[in-house]
Amino acid sequence: MTTIAAYSQTQRNYILEGKNQDNLLSKRIKKAAGIVKLKVEAKKHTVISGPPGVGKSYTTFREVKESGKPFVMIGAGASDAAVMSKIAYNVKKYCINKKQELILLYDDADDVIFKDKSSMNTWKIAMGKNNPVYSRDIDLSSTIVKLRKQSKDEIADAIEFFQEEGEVGITIPFDKVRIIVLCNKNYEDPKQVYHSKRDDVEALLDRVKYTRLDFEWKVSWGWLAYILQSSQPFEEDGFKLTKAQKSYICKWMWDKWETMRNCSYRTIEEMAEHMINDPDDFEDEWETFLAKGGKK
Repeated sequence: MTTIAAYSQTQRNYILEGKNQDNLLSKRIKKAAGIVKLKVEAKKHTVISGPPGVGKSYTTFREVKESGKPFVMIGAGASDAAVMSKIAYNVKKYCINKKQELILLYDDADDVIFKDKSSMNTWKIAMGKNNPVYSRDIDLSSTIVKLRKQSKDEIADAIEFFQEEGEVGITIPFDKVRIIVLCNKNYEDPKQVYHSKRDDVEALLDRVKYTRLDFEWKVSWGWLAYILQSSQPFEEDGFKLTKAQKSYICKWMWDKWETMRNCSYRTIEEMAEHMINDPDDFEDEWETFLAKGGKK
C-alpha cells in the first residue's frame, strides 16, 4: 500500500463535524429508545429517515445494544409470518412475563411499514397513545405446526397466547413496546410520496417523533471517517486495520464519493474486507465492485 499524506485541514474539519452529528444523533436515539428517561412524552415512537451514510442504522443499533434494554430488530424482506412470530415471542417474553419495555427496531422500513394503506393503518394503531395493539388477521396455523415440528414450542406458544378464540391472526398489546423506524425516503416531502399515500403517511407521522437526516456529502464522509477511527470492522475475526489503512480507505472515498455505488458503513466493511483479503490488489477490487461503471 502506498504511503498517503495526513488528512487535510478541510477533511479534519469534516471529521469533527461528523463527530458532532453522531453525538447529536446519539442523544436523539437515547431519548427515542427510553434510555434517557423523560418526565413526559407527547409521542412515544420515532421515525428516523435519511439516505445511506448518515448514521441512522449504525448509531441507532449501537446505542440500543449498549443500553442493555431488551430489543428486537426487524429488517426488510422478512415474511409477515416471521415478523408476527418474532414480535409475539419477544412481547410475551419481556412485556408480559417480565413487565419490561421492549424496543422494536424496524430497519429499511420503506417497503414494509410504508408499503400500502393496510400496512400503515396497522402501524398507526400500534403507535396509538391509548390502547395500542399490533393486530394482523393472517392465518398462522401452518406456521404454528411448522414451529412445533422444529421444536420451537416457545414461539408457537407465544403466537397462540395472543390469538383470540374464533379470530384469525393475532392481537398483541403494545403498551410496553417502543418503536423506532428507520427508512430512506423523506416522508415529509410530498414529492417523495405518491399522492394516493399522502393522507395515510401524514396520519402515521402524526403519531411519531420524526427526524430527517440529510447532510452534504462531505459531512456524511466526516461521519464515516469518525466512526472508522473508533471501530474495527473485523475485530471479532482477529483482524485489525491500522491507522494508515483506515486513512487510506477514507481518503479513497473522499476522492471517489460521487462515483461510488453506496457510501455507508457497510461500504466501509466491504472495503476493509478487500484490503484484508487482497493486500496486493484491493484497490482494483474497490474499483470493480464499489465504483459506478467499474470493471466487469
